[in-house]
Amino acid sequence: MANEGYLPREIWADILTRLPAKVVGQCKCICKHWCAVIEDPSFVELHHFRAKSRAGGCHLVISSGDCDFRNTSFFSADYGGGLALHLFRCSISDSSDMEAPVNGLICGYNRGAKSIFIVNPITKEVISLPPFSLPSCSCSGGYFLSSPLVAFGFDPSTKQYKVLHIDRRKKEDTHGNLEFLHCECEVFTLGTHSWRKIDVVPPASQFEFGCNGICLGGVIHWRNFSTGESSRPVDEVVVAFDLKDEIFRVISLPRGPSRMPLLVEVGGHLAACQEYLESENEPEELWILEDYDNWVWVQERIMLSPTYIPRPACDLILTNGSIQTGEILLHTPLPPRFPVLEIYYFGRKNRSLRKIDIAGVPKSDFMRVFNWVENLLSLRDI
Repeated sequence: MANEGYLPREIWADILTRLPAKVVGQCKCICKHWCAVIEDPSFVELHHFRAKSRAGGCHLVISSGDCDFRNTSFFSADYGGGLALHLFRCSISDSSDMEAPVNGLICGYNRGAKSIFIVNPITKEVISLPPFSLPSCSCSGGYFLSSPLVAFGFDPSTKQYKVLHIDRRKKEDTHGNLEFLHCECEVFTLGTHSWRKIDVVPPASQFEFGCNGICLGGVIHWRNFSTGESSRPVDEVVVAFDLKDEIFRVISLPRGPSRMPLLVEVGGHLAACQEYLESENEPEELWILEDYDNWVWVQERIMLSPTYIPRPACDLILTNGSIQTGEILLHTPLPPRFPVLEIYYFGRKNRSLRKIDIAGVPKSDFMRVFNWVENLLSLRDI
């Protein structure tokens, strides 16, 4: 472009970071100057920051396993529904476990290949991490290794992405029951080449890890259950892992949130709720951690109308955090448990419920729904 020099680089960056990711990708092909501006790490960071508040900067991403069970396709859909956009198809097994996105990046564990992968749907990139350094056998010397617990997070103080692998060891007692003995932990920092074993580990003999971890503010949180010598739950807690200091801490829950088995993100806050909401004309509790430093929880209620959500969908509705509008993302159980994926939003302010229709996503027995923010970060550049 002949006149590109008339505007400083900072002005071009300010203009281009306000555009949708798809348009930015097209702008890279216009000239070398723009390409250099767009590929600068500071540009990528600013674009992602602005996408969080820009209309159209956040979407729903739906993954759908192919019929061959060896590949997964990713689709993007506007919050308002309509025709979904096919992003790309990659060789990820449909049996893989995927974490909630962190800054638009999705981490998953391939149970068949016993490997961890990172996906950026907008750049259409997938990388595989090196094998775990901890033992991966299922049984060794009388010790049993349960399925690896994998968590993904971002440390804003160092701007590093990290994957935590917790290897939980069990042993069979005289009655044939498996009991926890201890954990071993290791961390992989994206941009490095190997796993690092860390000495600070959670007391696995006392804590049974629950659902997938939620990363907020550089800390990964799990809903856990503390047990006594009898292995029966005696206290309900949140176990947190600080990505900067790489240490665990245990936080007891007050009576209200302690009855909620699932952690989600609601408006940038940690929240505790039931995994599935059952609509029986009774409001469901949602506890939001409004004050993280003082651990102050505030209760909200979600009311599902069985007249609006027909049975059997209304009997089991999954809570999946909130979207950019502040509404709670709800959907039916994913196939094959429920034949059709139905998506709803619950407005926290007006207490309203609305259903959206998304077309263009092929039906699959393995589907996942994510709230997702655009991130132009290239996995090759980490």
